Amino acid sequence: MTQSTIDHYRNQFAAFERNGARSAPAWVHDLRRKALERFAETGFPTTALEDWKYTNVAPIARTEFRRPASSGDVTKDFLEQHRMPGTAQHLVVFVDGRFSPELSSVGTLPDGTFVGGLAAALSSDDATVKASLSQVLPFELNPFAALNTAFLYDGLCVRVPAGTSVIEPVHALFVSTAPVASAVTHLRNLVVADEGASVTVLMSYLSASEGAHFTNAVTEVLARSGSAVEVVKMQRENGASYHVENVRAHQYAGSMVHLFSLALGAAIARNDMSVIIDGEAAECNLNGLYIASGEQLLDHHTFMHHIHPNCPSHELFKGILTDSARAVFNGKVYVEPEAQKTDSKQTNRNLLLSDTAVVDTKPELEIFADDVKCTHGAAVGGLNEAHAFYLKSRGIPAEATRTMLTVGFAAEATEKVRHTALRRHVDAAVVEHLKSKLGSTNVPDIVHGT
Repeated sequence: MTQSTIDHYRNQFAAFERNGARSAPAWVHDLRRKALERFAETGFPTTALEDWKYTNVAPIARTEFRRPASSGDVTKDFLEQHRMPGTAQHLVVFVDGRFSPELSSVGTLPDGTFVGGLAAALSSDDATVKASLSQVLPFELNPFAALNTAFLYDGLCVRVPAGTSVIEPVHALFVSTAPVASAVTHLRNLVVADEGASVTVLMSYLSASEGAHFTNAVTEVLARSGSAVEVVKMQRENGASYHVENVRAHQYAGSMVHLFSLALGAAIARNDMSVIIDGEAAECNLNGLYIASGEQLLDHHTFMHHIHPNCPSHELFKGILTDSARAVFNGKVYVEPEAQKTDSKQTNRNLLLSDTAVVDTKPELEIFADDVKCTHGAAVGGLNEAHAFYLKSRGIPAEATRTMLTVGFAAEATEKVRHTALRRHVDAAVVEHLKSKLGSTNVPDIVHGT
């Protein structure tokens, strides 16, 4: 990283600390300064690093991104188009990285539950936030996480007390309006479920304009013993944008964590998703679907760390690529010596709809226990010719055959979303996206079995 880049972010940091960031407590200012110094030491990752071998973030590194001083306009109609239809939800809206109370509609919550903006929780010096922030994902682990922490200000904050269930899903809409050239938002999200609590969270990343922008997000999930947490991410930003997010969950004994990523937008998108399975009989499900077209690059790196015995984990990521798009998948399952009776399955499948699309896939297992059942596998190929022949032989046109098989391929992944209304919302987004990318209105809806 050049000195001019370091100077740029130091100057941005100084302006940030003088203005909107002043209301935070002293420990937050200290955390930000340490993170900035870490980022100045490491800089942006390059393809010389194994974890970034196939993902060149030079377009991000060479652009002088700036936090916008104010937010652009977002209409009620835009929000209505993107909220989950036909179901009650706690809607929390962020515009250009800032919580918008006038656009949000959080309903009645159980006693002791908080759903809102992280900036408010920081200003009140919330004890739970102080004990959890940057603990699930230490900023030293990732240069983008360090940059995010240096500019830590706002994002989704969800706290659910012990024994409490939040029935309606929490839906966070993160909207970028690109109010200035090279705008950046460093969203910081925190979800904490105490013992025996349960909550479902949908995070939607959207662009309200065609302007270029950069989303650099960090999401930390803390699932205490016996809790159940589902977090679904939908990334649908415009084709001129860049998107990097680090999602990291830490779960304890008897808890259930379900993470799902739907990646559709951005010119370059990188999703790092990891789960620390830190308690006996905890269950983890890590799944996703990515659809890339044009010259998009969509990258998923996943990590599941088994520390204790008797913990199942399941992972399925599927990709659909056309044109000259590229996708990267790297998934690792790490089993400690004490994690006997681990049952882990990891699968990555990719469907190529053109001869110029490229996938680099690398599933990995590192096992140091001897009484485990762990499998992994990857596949890259075109449409199943036998299935296509079967449909065509029954009078189904070639175009309809192609779309039916593609939708069926996607459905296996979206089926992993547990919340019914949320799954329907994800399915609808996938079908809408496929219609535009396949150039066909004859794309059937996704139908799941009972």
